[in-house]
Amino acid sequence: MKKLLSLLALALLLPTMALALPFVPTTSPNTLPIHWYYLKTGNKYVYASPDPTGMAESDLFVSSSAANTDSYLWCFVGNSSSGYRIYNRATQSYLYAGQFMGEFDPFDYFEAGSGNNFYIYCNFTVFGTSTIIKNYLCYSNSNGFYTTMGKDSYFTVAEAFVEEPQEVTLEPIILLDIYDTYCEVKAYGDGTVKLYVNGSNVENPYSIQRTDEDQIINVTATAQEPGKEMSSVTRQFTIPKLENPGPGPDPEPVELTLTPTEAYTPHNDADQSIEGYDKMFDKSKSTKWCVVNSSGSWETIWVDFKSNVAFIPDKYIFTTGNDTYYFTGRNPKKWKIYAKVKENDQWTTIVEVNDGAAAGLGTSSTTDYSFDIANDNKYQYFRFEVSEIRGKDGWNPDNYVFQLAEFQFVAKAQGSSGIKGDLDGNGIVDVEDVNAAINIILKLKSISDYSGDGDMDSNGIIDVEDVNALINIILKL
Repeated sequence: MKKLLSLLALALLLPTMALALPFVPTTSPNTLPIHWYYLKTGNKYVYASPDPTGMAESDLFVSSSAANTDSYLWCFVGNSSSGYRIYNRATQSYLYAGQFMGEFDPFDYFEAGSGNNFYIYCNFTVFGTSTIIKNYLCYSNSNGFYTTMGKDSYFTVAEAFVEEPQEVTLEPIILLDIYDTYCEVKAYGDGTVKLYVNGSNVENPYSIQRTDEDQIINVTATAQEPGKEMSSVTRQFTIPKLENPGPGPDPEPVELTLTPTEAYTPHNDADQSIEGYDKMFDKSKSTKWCVVNSSGSWETIWVDFKSNVAFIPDKYIFTTGNDTYYFTGRNPKKWKIYAKVKENDQWTTIVEVNDGAAAGLGTSSTTDYSFDIANDNKYQYFRFEVSEIRGKDGWNPDNYVFQLAEFQFVAKAQGSSGIKGDLDGNGIVDVEDVNAAINIILKLKSISDYSGDGDMDSNGIIDVEDVNALINIILKL
C-alpha cells in the first residue's frame, strides 16, 4: 500500500517538474549572450537561404554537413510561459511554418519529444473562425519541407558556439569636414554617442565658423553601449583660416517637419489605421505606409504634405519597409515629386524617376536611400506620386503592394549668397527680399534674422530708401 501511495505521489509531481530543454534559451536575438545551434532533422542540417525576390514558397533547405556560415545557426528565443521561437542568424528573422516572414504571427514553437528530440509546430487560425489548428513542420526527401497535423519529423540541436559580450569596447570615431566658410564635426559609434567641443556638450553634427585666423579646438566623443563601459576618444583639430573671407555668416541647417494633408489611394485594401500615409512622416522607421491594390492592376497613388517652413530641397531620402528584402516588388519603380510655394499655386515637377532600381533604390529592409534634387528654389507644399511599383507582391500574389517606411527632405543650407540686397540668401534679389526689408523696418524681424546684406545705400540701417533700391533692381530700373 505504501509503495502504491509513493508511486501515486510521484505521478502527481511529474507534471510540475521543470522541462529539461535540449538548448539554452536566449532572451532576445539582440541581447548577449546568445547560444547558437545547428538544427538537425535526422542526419541532415537545416539552413536558411532567403530568396532575394521574396517569392519563394520555402526558404529552408537541408545539407548532409554543416557549413561554417550564419545560415546554419539558430537560437531559441523565449521562456517557458511564452514558448520558444526559432531565430536564424543569417536572415535575422524568425521561423514561420518553414518560411521567413518577419515579425508576423503565428510563430513556430518548440515542443518536447523524447530525450533530446523535439518537434516544431505552428498554430494556424482557420479563416473566418476562432478555431486553432496545430501544424507541425516536417521534412522528407521527396517533399522537402511541409506542414501537417501529424508529427512526421523530429528535430535535434548541436551547440555551435556562445556569443558573449565583447570585452573590447569600440571607440567612437570623430571626423572633421572643412568647407569654404565653416567646418563640421561629426562623431560616430555604437550605442549612445555624445560630442563635446572645448568641453561643452553639443549636437552632432556641430558647425564651427572659420575666421581670418587659425583656431585650435579640442573635440571629445563618448559612446555608451548596452552592457559595456563608456568609451571615450579626444582629438585636437586646427581650423584653418579663411583664404577669402565671405560677406556673411556660415550656412545654418534648416529644421524640417513634414505634415501630410491628403492622399489618393484607389482600391486600397490595407488597414490605413495601422499603415496609413501619415506613417511615412512620423519619423519612426518601425512603421510604414502600405497600399494594397487588389484590383488586378496598379493605379497611380499620391500623398500631399507641407513643410513647417519654406526651404530649398537639396535631397530626399526613402526608408524602405521592414520586410522589403523579402518583398522587393513593393518598392516604387516610377515616381514624381511636385512642389509649389503657396497652397493655391500650380504644381512644379522637381523630381521624376522612371526606374527606381537604376536610380539607386535598393531592396534591403529598413534602409535609407538618398537622392539628389537639381533645384535652387524654395517651396513649402509637396506631392509624392507613385505611378508604378516594382512588381506584384504580397500575401496574395495577385495583389499589387506598395510600401515605404519614411520620406524625408534635406534642405540646402542657407547662408549669404554674397549678392547685395539678397537678404534671404536664396541667390537672387526678389520680392521676398523686399518683404524682409519691410519686416525689419516695422520691427517684425531683426537684421540678424537674415543672412544677406540689405543695406543698399550703406548708411548702417535698413530703411525706405533700401526698399526703393530693391524694387528698382527687381524692375531692372
